[in-house]
Amino acid sequence: MKPAHDDPRVVRRAQIVDVMRAVPLGVMLPLETSVLLTIAIKEFEASWWVKWLVAAANGVGLLAAPFVTSVARRWGRPVMVPAAYISALGGLGLLAAALGWLPFYVIGCIIGIAMLNAVYPLTTVTYERNFPPRELGSRVGWGMSLKVLVSAIAGLGMGWYLTRRPEHWWMVLVVGGLAMLVLALLNLQVPSSPLPSVEGVRNNAWPHFHLLLEDRRLMLTLSAWMLMGFGNLMLLPLRVEYLAQPKYGIAATAGEIVVLTVVIPSAVRLVSMPIFGLVFDRMSFFAARIMVNMLFALYVAAFFAGTTWVGLVIGAVMLGIGSAGGDLMWSLWVTKFSPAGRTADYMGLHTFFTGIRAFFAPMVGFAIIGTFSLTAIAAGAAFLMIVSSLVLVPEARAERASRQRAAAEGVTVGP
Repeated sequence: MKPAHDDPRVVRRAQIVDVMRAVPLGVMLPLETSVLLTIAIKEFEASWWVKWLVAAANGVGLLAAPFVTSVARRWGRPVMVPAAYISALGGLGLLAAALGWLPFYVIGCIIGIAMLNAVYPLTTVTYERNFPPRELGSRVGWGMSLKVLVSAIAGLGMGWYLTRRPEHWWMVLVVGGLAMLVLALLNLQVPSSPLPSVEGVRNNAWPHFHLLLEDRRLMLTLSAWMLMGFGNLMLLPLRVEYLAQPKYGIAATAGEIVVLTVVIPSAVRLVSMPIFGLVFDRMSFFAARIMVNMLFALYVAAFFAGTTWVGLVIGAVMLGIGSAGGDLMWSLWVTKFSPAGRTADYMGLHTFFTGIRAFFAPMVGFAIIGTFSLTAIAAGAAFLMIVSSLVLVPEARAERASRQRAAAEGVTVGP
């Protein structure tokens, strides 16, 4: 049976639905990035552990991803069917969060954002199945570009509304809940098939940790990603803290926070995403990953260097450029390395470790912010990003040498 991406009708339908899915995903991005945390700070005057739980919600979903993959494989239905049910559950969680009681708010936010992130392995499988390998980055980039455009518009709208009608913050949660329900319906339209059983591999709800010993590049890449990701995720909620709390000298309004944390980065990502789609398809993965890591380090240096709007805007721009590359590589890199039939398992392992840092990094950030200055914490995060790049340098050099040898011998090497 020929691959699905060899059928132009499947490719066309997958592309159309993926672009449509970008709209509700774009609506959710400001909520996940900063709006839910901003509401917790400004409307509930939340303690540090409440802020941590809201900020760590995406980590809960990523930790659950291997379990989702296992259940989807055992169920035997096309993978986007369970993805649709999960998205619907997330929508109900956000609607519950809108009821106005703090415990409902926290639990509902965790459910909503966790369910948004729990289906990443399943969607990655559909990308690999539905799009030609050498067009993967470009085609997925179309949907991601629209997502960041929608997120910029939605972020502006949410920031404007929360600044002028802060007492009606719950309406923003209702919008997010409805977006998740629309996403659930669209997930059902994505061409997909059941996850295949892999001969000799037991299906279980735990990540396949043995793959780390069997695939050196996988272990190396996940180690580097852990360093880079911990530094980045520790700072993401602290951006809101930095901008919102008067003691840091900025005291931004809800609208200004959304502009700096969502709108500007999203606008820059929109412009940068097509470029990074081509980079992913044509450039060495390790060299591209190092480049993105350094962009994130520059964002940290600019954003947390002072309280001037020039530095904040430059930092937001650098974050947008780095995020354009980071989003594509995070979502698709396993397709370059995983054996046939193991993409979901590789992605499940990747999301599990992402979940660990997404869950604990905000806690570390909020816990130490009373002991260390925010500038010192930012410097530590930038250091982790640089070390992450250094870990990948030997592999990037080996990859470049391999390409040079292949070119000298007249052999074509894939990206």
